[in-house]
Amino acid sequence: MYRVVIGSAGPAHFPNYQYVVGDVSSGHAVVVDPAWDSGGIARRIEREGWSLQAIVLTHGHSDHVNGVAELARLMPAPVYVSADEAAYYDVDVPGLTHCGDGATVHAGSIAVRAMHTPGHTVGSCSFLVGDHLFVGDTLFPEGVGFTHFEGGCASDLYDSVRRLGREIADETLVYSGHRYQHGPGLTFGELRRRNIYLHLSSRKDFVEFADRRTVAASHDRLLPDASATPTGYAALTWSDDGATPATRK
Repeated sequence: MYRVVIGSAGPAHFPNYQYVVGDVSSGHAVVVDPAWDSGGIARRIEREGWSLQAIVLTHGHSDHVNGVAELARLMPAPVYVSADEAAYYDVDVPGLTHCGDGATVHAGSIAVRAMHTPGHTVGSCSFLVGDHLFVGDTLFPEGVGFTHFEGGCASDLYDSVRRLGREIADETLVYSGHRYQHGPGLTFGELRRRNIYLHLSSRKDFVEFADRRTVAASHDRLLPDASATPTGYAALTWSDDGATPATRK
């Protein structure tokens, strides 16, 4: 049985989620998108009595990967990212391994399926671990990741969202890289009901909706500057096992 421990840290106005997935039987663990406080992530893994087997990166934006090198130093483990993402964002850390679309990463006893879901970035991946799906900034309960940054493409994101809609079961729990209204751990079926992008069957409509200038401009004000020490920094806090009952409604 897998257990998900959810960490939140970073700029107070728009923190990142960092996820630790543990196999409660073997004690093996995988970390998704370590950022902002690698020491805190390592201490949580030690507190659980788990052994880090792999680090997986949904994409290369610095607010998702700025803790990778330090975590890999504290707890040496292979780091998995798509080849396109590593090349585009110059991701280069010890133990880096490229994971292809559809590949299964065997992290000790934990099987992690990689799905290439570009659009937010050129090589974004989603990772399926049992009935837990980690999507980075590809998909949120309320919308999708923004595509107006270098390497983004709304047309590619249309294909990625359509693919998730076809291949992911409704009971799968979904974990995004940030939160807007709803936190992580909603089912994909709940996202399907809430998220208009999962109902846009026309590529033209999807791209026009995703590329709305007013939406892009408003998001720019939320983005953290991951290259500098953020103002109003939110320290790493933890919660367990997905959404609370209140956020599952």
